[in-house]
Amino acid sequence: MEEAGKDIHRKRNEIWVTVEKRKLRKVWNLLRKEGVFRISSISGLDTGRDLEVIYHFVSGEMVINIKTHLPRKNPEISTITDLFPGANLFERELMEMLGIRVKNHPNPKRLFLSETSPETPLRKNTRV
Repeated sequence: MEEAGKDIHRKRNEIWVTVEKRKLRKVWNLLRKEGVFRISSISGLDTGRDLEVIYHFVSGEMVINIKTHLPRKNPEISTITDLFPGANLFERELMEMLGIRVKNHPNPKRLFLSETSPETPLRKNTRV
């Protein structure tokens, strides 16, 4: 994990790692190879400068939080549903609420908003 992460913090039973988008697949494969981690959720946040995506994995009492940053304009990330099927709904929520394109997602239908709604409710309005 150290070779893929550029910023690592440990606090009790939690590990926080910031990973460049291009290195995420390597991290997912490491976690999948361990076989003891499962996805518990995926969080998305519009910081105003960029979009932050945090993947939360658990194994017993250990929590690993993997954070990456995406540009506000045309944000896109690859799905992890092929490795962690439980990511399905969380990735759909990222698409719908933050407008992040999740490449190769098996079911990109919306969960809450109508298919014709252009809104991304969790995006900050950056106009002054």
